[in-house]
Amino acid sequence: MARPDTESRLALDLIRQRLMHGDYAHRLPGERQLAAGLALSRPTVRKAITQLLAEGVLMRDASGRLHLPSGEGDGGRRKVIAFLHEGVSLAREAAAWRDGVYAAAEKRGLTVRSVVFEHDDDPRIGAAFSRYDGVFLLLRSRDQATPRLLKQIQESGARVAALDQDCSALGLRSVIVFPSGSVAKLLDHLRELGHRKIHCLNIQPSNPVIESRIEAWRSYLAKHGLEGEEYSPATANNDLAAAYRQVGARIRKGWQRDCAIYCVTLQAAIGAMRTLYELGVRIGEEVSVCVVNDEGLGPYLVPSLTALQMPSRQKYVQKAVDWMAGLAEWKTPSLMQPREARLFIGESTGPRKPRRVSIDRTS
Repeated sequence: MARPDTESRLALDLIRQRLMHGDYAHRLPGERQLAAGLALSRPTVRKAITQLLAEGVLMRDASGRLHLPSGEGDGGRRKVIAFLHEGVSLAREAAAWRDGVYAAAEKRGLTVRSVVFEHDDDPRIGAAFSRYDGVFLLLRSRDQATPRLLKQIQESGARVAALDQDCSALGLRSVIVFPSGSVAKLLDHLRELGHRKIHCLNIQPSNPVIESRIEAWRSYLAKHGLEGEEYSPATANNDLAAAYRQVGARIRKGWQRDCAIYCVTLQAAIGAMRTLYELGVRIGEEVSVCVVNDEGLGPYLVPSLTALQMPSRQKYVQKAVDWMAGLAEWKTPSLMQPREARLFIGESTGPRKPRRVSIDRTS
């Protein structure tokens, strides 16, 4: 059996760790609950609490209830914000938002808690609004910003910012990193290379972000008198194998090689490039391929992929973190976004070379 002083040190370390990570952001449990939660004896936990009270890390109110001190400094309560995301949001894009929020919060000495919700009316959403100093809400679609959700936010008084969707017109502060106007920068590059036929490939289920990227492509083609087919199947699920099969099918059905393919997501681009390679099509020579968001991989693919590059999220969520921490004002309606996205020109795009080469349609 461990010596009492060793157990007391363990209790101190465990409680400090939980405080640091915001486990007790809403309410501190009593001595009995702490002991049960730590699987330690009450006398051991009592010694640890006494030490933390002496250090000013914990305080007791008139009723004897434990609480964290208010105010700044080492003895003050470390503010906690939540990164609230849906259980299915486990892609690289969600991880980029999470990393940006954590980095911005750490810069201000704040703690971040990741909170997962499983559906739009999950009680954990409302609980996060009432429990934390601020909430970042990662949305798949602007449609998730329902009147019910907006009412919850308003009634809770919570400082909430939507990520990846522009909900500023609904009165919800928002952060996005790919302005819809930036698509023109990517398509300008293709047009300057001489491409007059630019197809659009999408394998992602419809949502406002995807729709805005496709609409930007349609508008650009109409404005500049260009041609192109849109391929966005109803059964799209952002699957690499789907992009691989679908591009192969389109090529075999007559997509000319002297064209460009504008991909709405990275999955679509990777699947497209693989099938073009297997069909013997020289990417960047016979067909150009580009994508709106390279998710940080564009320069490292073979061939390197022309793309609007994924920016660091920290720079754009920092204002929201400062607002949640009470360090800055942020009036509504308000949208944080880059002025324009950075264009990386890779090997996957090149000058148009009008030439038809027969394709083996039997494979």
